[in-house]
Amino acid sequence: MTQADAQRELWDARYSHPNNYYGYRPNDFLVTAEVMLRRESRLLVLGDGEGRNGVWLAQKGHHVTTVDLSVVGVNKAKDLAIERNVSVDAHVGDLATWLDEPAAQGPWDGIVWIFLHLQPQLRQSVAQTLTERLAPQGKLIMEAYTPAQLTLGTGGPSDEQVLMTRERVLADWPGLDLDVRLTERRIFEGMGHQGLGSVLQVLGQRKKG
Repeated sequence: MTQADAQRELWDARYSHPNNYYGYRPNDFLVTAEVMLRRESRLLVLGDGEGRNGVWLAQKGHHVTTVDLSVVGVNKAKDLAIERNVSVDAHVGDLATWLDEPAAQGPWDGIVWIFLHLQPQLRQSVAQTLTERLAPQGKLIMEAYTPAQLTLGTGGPSDEQVLMTRERVLADWPGLDLDVRLTERRIFEGMGHQGLGSVLQVLGQRKKG
């Protein structure tokens, strides 16, 4: 079994719960950051799981494409979109290969990256590829756990290599002007994130020229 297959099985099992594992409300940081997006933006939401963020963005009037490794999660995202009477272009895909698909080509007015924790080589490759697909002045909205999260036990991965630091963000996205903030905040997102979290929050914009 490949690492991707193992991850797919893990997320399929997690999302098989009758309720949404990370709840039904959008991520708090995304809600505050959405105002930086122009109206009716074309957005790519990575690792959107059961669709809480992508569907909310569609409710705000954006044109949303989402992708997740888990077919269970994507099916729940599609159901949530129908329930809320919006259209979301939801795909099952491994980012190691999905970015070659026609649906991933862009140009994108915004990339949304919420609690998506990838191995360094893949993370850097995804960032490099999507920087080139951002429209002029296209935006990045990211929230991720930092290595300090390992001591808190309130959610997130256990592998330090996939957690985010300021240095990693700056190295991954050299083509963007970045505002990177580290903070602790209380996170209440379904069963998956409960309690005080150490997070890195990023607002980015593609550099001119």
